[in-house]
Amino acid sequence: MSVEHMTAVRSKNPSYIVCVVGLMLMLWALVGCGCELFNERSDDDQLVIMTYNVQNLFDALVTGNEYPEYTPEGGWTTRMYDQRLETTARAIVQGHGVIPDIVVLQEIEHVGVLEDLLSGPLSSRGYQWYGATVDTDSAIQTGILSRFPIDAMRIHSLEGQRSVLEALFDLEGDSLTLFALHGKSRREGAEETAPMRIAMTRMIGERVREIHEYEPLMPVVVAGDFNVSADSYHRVNGEYQTALVPLQSDSAEYHRQRGSLIVGGSPPGQGYWYTWWLDPGQSILAEMPGSYWYKGVWETFDQVLLSPGFFDGYGLEFSEGKVGAASMLIDERGRPRRWDVTKGVGVSDHLPVIVILDR
Repeated sequence: MSVEHMTAVRSKNPSYIVCVVGLMLMLWALVGCGCELFNERSDDDQLVIMTYNVQNLFDALVTGNEYPEYTPEGGWTTRMYDQRLETTARAIVQGHGVIPDIVVLQEIEHVGVLEDLLSGPLSSRGYQWYGATVDTDSAIQTGILSRFPIDAMRIHSLEGQRSVLEALFDLEGDSLTLFALHGKSRREGAEETAPMRIAMTRMIGERVREIHEYEPLMPVVVAGDFNVSADSYHRVNGEYQTALVPLQSDSAEYHRQRGSLIVGGSPPGQGYWYTWWLDPGQSILAEMPGSYWYKGVWETFDQVLLSPGFFDGYGLEFSEGKVGAASMLIDERGRPRRWDVTKGVGVSDHLPVIVILDR
């Protein structure tokens, strides 16, 4: 079961209208930025989208929801937080050849972390719009940073797991809908937790069908840490349903009807999704074979899925997929330089994943 409600879209100079409906607090933002944007996009004819699990980015204030190691008693300090903000900002904007226009972040403590990034190390990068989930029973949230106006944002709450953000962007005349997510972890077992991730993709699939009923040409992106790889269904030999199922599977349509998103490495048909991880022409050029090193295996948990609208010869068109593999992000073995809170070193256990779209 999912619950949908509006959330605040914030800019550096926002004005808000606040309405209370029943027991639900609904926030609607009229975003008007009177300041000059820093236009540092590497190419105005491209749109760059990044998803990045930053691995537990907590601030230095105690609100009662933190992991124990991110409290003063656990040794966490303002200096260490500032260090992590700087490192995270560098991971977002340096060493990729492009600077992302839209960034989807997982494992931030709350929206205040986004504000600290924007007022601190990302202050000159042109990110003016942002928002985050507000799951009160979770220590970590999902957020979005954008150089382009976010016309609307809503939260889709899912029972027993993290919420999904839906954002509508105004791209200087064009529109784009993006779903930002962080799938249920596999800590309790990949098969045991698969139904929760499928509940998430089922909700997204149903919502996308609603959008396309009244906006048939709307391009849609689904980005985040799915906690399932593009080819996980094949890796488990089809023994159980996964949230992502490759199109080449004989049972793809069967699983689509039961909530999975069907993904492939070629331009997709209606109701299906493209992932460059399954595109031989893209993956062979990728600097890394995955974005997350888990139990001795590279996983492609971090995805930027694209709807058919990015392959129709009109508007935004897919150009390239990339893994962020700058030297600061990987260790001497070529694996993610994971953050170690006990030593105060490292970056994240995930690598950022990028999709470049031609405008």
